[in-house]
Amino acid sequence: MSTTQKLSKAERRNRHIRIGICIAAIAVLLLIAAVLFLQKQVRQNFASGEREVLRAEVSTGSISATVSGSGALVSDGIREVTVPAGVEIKKVYVEAGVSVGEGDILASVDTASVLSALSDTQKNLDELDQQLADVSGKEVDSTIKTAMKGRVKAIFVEEGDDVSSVMYENGALLLLSLDGYMAVDLESTAYSVGDTMTVTASDGTAYTGTVEKVTAEKTTVLIQDDGPAYQDTVTVGDSGSGKLYIHEPLKITGYAGTVESIKVTENSAVSEASALLTLTGTSYSANYDSILEQRETLEETLQVLVNLYQDGAILAPISGSIDSVSYNQDSSETHTQSDSGYGSNAVPTETAAVSAPEEESVLLAIDPEKSMTVSISVDETDVLSLAVGQEVSVTVESIGDDTYTGTVTEIDTSAASSSGGVTTYTATITLDRADRMLAGMTASASIVIEGVDNALLLPDDAVRKTSSSAYVYTSYDESTGELDGMTEVTVGLSNGSYVEILEGLKEGDTVYYTESQDNGLGNFNFGGGMPGGGMSGGSMPGGGMPSGGNMPDNIPGGSGGMNFPGN
Repeated sequence: MSTTQKLSKAERRNRHIRIGICIAAIAVLLLIAAVLFLQKQVRQNFASGEREVLRAEVSTGSISATVSGSGALVSDGIREVTVPAGVEIKKVYVEAGVSVGEGDILASVDTASVLSALSDTQKNLDELDQQLADVSGKEVDSTIKTAMKGRVKAIFVEEGDDVSSVMYENGALLLLSLDGYMAVDLESTAYSVGDTMTVTASDGTAYTGTVEKVTAEKTTVLIQDDGPAYQDTVTVGDSGSGKLYIHEPLKITGYAGTVESIKVTENSAVSEASALLTLTGTSYSANYDSILEQRETLEETLQVLVNLYQDGAILAPISGSIDSVSYNQDSSETHTQSDSGYGSNAVPTETAAVSAPEEESVLLAIDPEKSMTVSISVDETDVLSLAVGQEVSVTVESIGDDTYTGTVTEIDTSAASSSGGVTTYTATITLDRADRMLAGMTASASIVIEGVDNALLLPDDAVRKTSSSAYVYTSYDESTGELDGMTEVTVGLSNGSYVEILEGLKEGDTVYYTESQDNGLGNFNFGGGMPGGGMSGGSMPGGGMPSGGNMPDNIPGGSGGMNFPGN
């Protein structure tokens, strides 16, 4: 009769643990076997020539980084020809696309309407002259005073300064302290209102400070304003430091004149009605300047009207081609130049008379046909490398393979656009207009932003890169197809085909590599060269598991480690 012995709970638990360990060990062995098998297959693939191993020598040459882009050509310098207010156009003698020379007839005008406009313009000038006479005697007060007593803590002006410029830069001419205190804020909130401590200025002078208020974010400490300097960095007890500011400030302001003398010094006390500054050049006002600007504009208009009355027509101010005609052409009729009676070389087109506009209007636009522009998008990583004046190589495929020289004339960093997490900006390039170059053609631009001569160079594919390093292989075993001799290098400029080697190699050194291609296993690159074997992430020399792995570091693997540098 057999006897069955019942296991205790402790024995059953130990038994389950042993079984679990055995299962885990088997799983690890299977994983190791799978990795070794995969490595063997990859080595066999290399050895069988499925992926050609290339060699390259480090050479010396020049390399440059460029910013490239394309856009549509746009005519540059187009000039609008305007019609003064009140002038009636009788005939427009040109149309879009017609070439004109400087002085050619563009349109005839009604001389009666020109005379009327001349009369109105002169009346406006007379009115402005009267306004100038009215304001010319008005002056800004030549002495700046304070309406309140206090202490001068900051003086932003010097003798000879323009008042408006100082106001633009500082928002005030002087700063006064009204309540007798300077203040400093501390991040510490370990104080109570009324607490006292020592406040030490940057020159070593000690002042007694008192806590004015305590909030959840800061503590404000006050000291007497007689002595400490505005915006001086002070130390408050053992709690830290901060900049002094005026607890209750008063800004002394102005808007016109030049500083002749300064009547006070920093830290001096002033009473009500005390003179602070004296000014010169105050016998004008902002209104006076505004009227002068209006008068200058009317003077120009008057001269245009006089010319129109003498010529009886609007003449081309420059040579070029008519880009566009803004006046509506209700009917047209072609004339010879002798029909117009003006002796110009332009071929006129008659249009119906247009009533005089109440405001200045655009008659047409002339393209001088001297230069063109092209705007390209520039990546955020490159825009700071550009500068106005940089030379640009431009090609226009539709007219040939010639390369034209342009110049960066504008970099617009205000109108940025984003797509796919990348921000781009616009750079405008100007170039001389060549034969057959037309607005709307696509132009390609290339801007050299950085270049190096006598640089050590390797093909870009020969350098394996990770997020933190780069390396090359300096030996190759033909029998196994494995790359070895992994050497870390420091790289510089890259133009997509070649890369600059800053450290790690010298001229004439030989490296081995395989062309970058998809091996069917994502971004993994299989090759030798990882001393220590095993499975490594990135470019970790010495093998081992990637971060977070639990596989022992003594797993065999020879020199044919599995690495995934990312390219």
